[in-house]
Amino acid sequence: MTGRDRPDAATAEPALGRRRILQLAAMAPAVSVLPSFVRAAGATTAAGRPLGAGAVLDADGIVGFSLSWRGGADSVAAVVRHLVDGVWSDEIPVRADRGHGPDDPDGRLHGPPVLVPRATAHHVATRDGDDLRVHELPARPRTLRANAVATTLIEPIPGLEILDRASWTDVGRLDTIDCPLRSSVLGLGCRSDIGLRHAVVHHTVNVNDYSEADVPDMLYGIQRYHMQTRGWDDIGYNFVIDQFGRVWQAREGDVFEPITAGHTTGLNAESVGVAVLGTFSADAVPDVVVESLGLLLGWKLGLHGVDPLGRTLVRSAGGDYADHGEMVDLRNISGHRDNQQTSCPGDRLYARVEEVRTRAAELVPVFGHLRATYTLDDVRIEGWAIDRFSPSEPIDIEIVVDDAEPVVVRASLPVDDLDLDYPDAGAGHGFDNTIAIDLDTASIVVRVTAGDGRTADLMDLTLFATFIDVEPTRFFAPGVYFLRENDLTTGTLPGLFEPMDRVTRGQMATFLHRFMDLPPSSTDSPFEDLAPDAFYLDAVAWLAETGITTGTSPTTFSPDDFVTRGQMATFLWRVCGRISPYAPSPFDDVPRGAYFAEAVAWLAETGITTGTSPTTFSPDDFVTRGEMAAFLHRLATTPEAWTATVPPSVVQPASSA
Repeated sequence: MTGRDRPDAATAEPALGRRRILQLAAMAPAVSVLPSFVRAAGATTAAGRPLGAGAVLDADGIVGFSLSWRGGADSVAAVVRHLVDGVWSDEIPVRADRGHGPDDPDGRLHGPPVLVPRATAHHVATRDGDDLRVHELPARPRTLRANAVATTLIEPIPGLEILDRASWTDVGRLDTIDCPLRSSVLGLGCRSDIGLRHAVVHHTVNVNDYSEADVPDMLYGIQRYHMQTRGWDDIGYNFVIDQFGRVWQAREGDVFEPITAGHTTGLNAESVGVAVLGTFSADAVPDVVVESLGLLLGWKLGLHGVDPLGRTLVRSAGGDYADHGEMVDLRNISGHRDNQQTSCPGDRLYARVEEVRTRAAELVPVFGHLRATYTLDDVRIEGWAIDRFSPSEPIDIEIVVDDAEPVVVRASLPVDDLDLDYPDAGAGHGFDNTIAIDLDTASIVVRVTAGDGRTADLMDLTLFATFIDVEPTRFFAPGVYFLRENDLTTGTLPGLFEPMDRVTRGQMATFLHRFMDLPPSSTDSPFEDLAPDAFYLDAVAWLAETGITTGTSPTTFSPDDFVTRGQMATFLWRVCGRISPYAPSPFDDVPRGAYFAEAVAWLAETGITTGTSPTTFSPDDFVTRGEMAAFLHRLATTPEAWTATVPPSVVQPASSA
């Protein structure tokens, strides 16, 4: 964050010249180039530009392209051909790229990125897709090609070398979201505190006729497709393996950490996604690729005590494959088709996933499963663990809270049905322990050690103010700590504050009522749309009696409507005594005469807001719980903003000696 209330981002696409299009059209198969395909420079946005029945794309300046359309979810939307060395390829069908990443808010279907090294032109012909659009993927900048270090290696274990992101991109993850646990959409790019539970194998559906030197450009094209076209925060995969067996770091983040990616809609949480660069529906998979997959996933799952041969239950966050909240039974290493409606990772690669599991298991000596249950005062940790080399013997679990001495727990409790999955081990490998926490508890690590000394962290939990979904570096973190310290919030669910959720008017009323030390009201609320047992009933009655709210009409408060930034400014201004600002608002999007104009001017004058940019306040945007925490904290640490009775939660300035 930059100190503003929230970040902004913008993207643009390069232009394509009319003369070059017409030159390529003369070389293409017999099909017309429609006038709608030609557009002025700078007219393209991330929404793409329209295509007619057929068109030719100049490959100069782009690494590839993708197509989007409406309708035709299960049919061929278009076919493409590529001009390489003066020869047009056979037709390649384009179908919807389903089951990757978050759902698309615009309701459009997207095909996979079309990346063909050394192509000079591409021909596109429409089939069943309506409103077909093309999304060009710019080539890597020359400066990046010149400066990229292709030998930047990470070697976590002998024999496994990972080429880091600096060797193919300089584009970082967009910091546009928060990182709540167990959210496969909002959690993209975030660290899963519970660790990893499963891995998913993909193929990227690109041509296999590429050289080692082509790979960085192809990775860059996939990243541009995911970020620029699909609107994701980064490339969707954690790792990519090329057909030469080289392993590339894809998604940004520490490769040793469990970073949530965006590769399997609804089931991304607590997973790692690995894609093999190419198409392996009919083409054989090189042995070196299978070896690299086994080595990579054995190391990665082994870090978190996950058995590559085992299974796990994953709660779906929604999507085409499983409803929100549905539990999905998965192999710990699965092909993408096992958890989505897709043919990925291709028949030939899917047939070798069992080999990958076997190779990976050789690197995982100790494994287990853990479940954590959260309250504001403690965390209960229960699970099981097995040493593969001594499966019948109980094993010790170390629990480390912050920098304290480890607590050793013997994993010897019976676990239902464990002996069915691991008959050599038996059922006596369970543990159950409750750990006290407070506002300043920052981490809980649950570690298991194999007989040969190798370790795995079944959990590496990070907490802030007793919540697991608040990063201490986020702009709203001090506000959340302030709310917890003053008993102004208990969160939404056990362990969760959900800072990126929007604030409803009922929640806003409750925040303000608690902030003012729960003042009583002498009359009932005048509003007819409040449930008699609603948690916000007393708060709304107080707001109405004091004139802080007049409702959305004389008889309605609309408690479930989301609060806008303009409404929030007005609420805070009225709570503090309706102080008249010295000057108008500095923001261009706050018109004089608007009901919130004085309130926003007061917020800016007192430094409680800095706007969403130097010239905008965005009064119609909705307020998140994180923003609400930040605003209340700033208000509490600005005593000069008050003329009304100051509540106990306001921090008074220290008196001078």
